[in-house]
Parts: sequence; C-alpha cells; structure tokens
Amino acid sequence: MKRVDDFFKRYEQAANSFDPVLTASLYTEQFLAADPNGVQCGRNDPALAQAMAARQQFFESLGFQQAKVLEVTATPLDDNYTMAKVHWWMRFASTGGETQEFRFFITYFLYDPGSGPKTAFWISHDDERQVMLDAGLIDAEGRPR
Repeated sequence: MKRVDDFFKRYEQAANSFDPVLTASLYTEQFLAADPNGVQCGRNDPALAQAMAARQQFFESLGFQQAKVLEVTATPLDDNYTMAKVHWWMRFASTGGETQEFRFFITYFLYDPGSGPKTAFWISHDDERQVMLDAGLIDAEGRPR
C-alpha cells in the first residue's frame, strides 16, 4: 500500500500548505464529501482552488498551526478502489498562545485508474463546524472568536 501511504503524505502536505495545485491533484474530476450533516458533490475545477484559498484564510484566522496524518488503515476493494481510514491530528493556537489539539477520523474512498490514487469520496465522521464551536474557536455564526 505504498501508493496509498505516499498519497496521504501529499495530502498532509496539501492540508498544511493549502496549495491549490497540489490539492487538485488529490481529487477526481467529480467527488463526494459527507459529514454528519449530509452529502455534497464537488468538482475539481477553479472553484476548488477558491475554496482552498478561503479555507486557508479561515484556518489562519483561527490560529491554525499544523495538520498531521497519524495513521492510515487501507483496505483494497478491487483493482481500482481502496478504502482508507485516516486518523488526523490538528493544532490551533490562540492569539494568547494557548494551543488546542484535535483528533478525528475521515474515511476516504480512493480511485486509481493506474496513474495513482485520487479521492473520489470521503466521509468526515465529525461535524467540523460543531467541533470548532464546542472548542470556542468560532461563534454560533461561524465567525472566528
């Protein structure tokens, strides 16, 4: 599963750099994203790059410091698809210097047509907005505190 491990090394790099080109290289042309609130469809187009720029600005306003892949458990489903359960860690620092760390799981379904895996679908098992609200990073309207 070296290809999957290498893929998530790049994914971690993208999560920390917010590089739109690197991020786009990690997704299929169309993809699905799910969390406890439901499912959304996405396209790997200029809107994805805009979303990454907005995410970077938002995360930086919250004191984002680092994201790290702690563990990847990959299960091949067939010649083209792999399910990967990924344990993530993230750290934010407030303006006062206090740090908050979060651990969470995301399940990815990767498609590999032979040129390397790409994300076709992922399930975030936590409601990211609710976690940020509960931690006091954002207010009820989703604005940074």
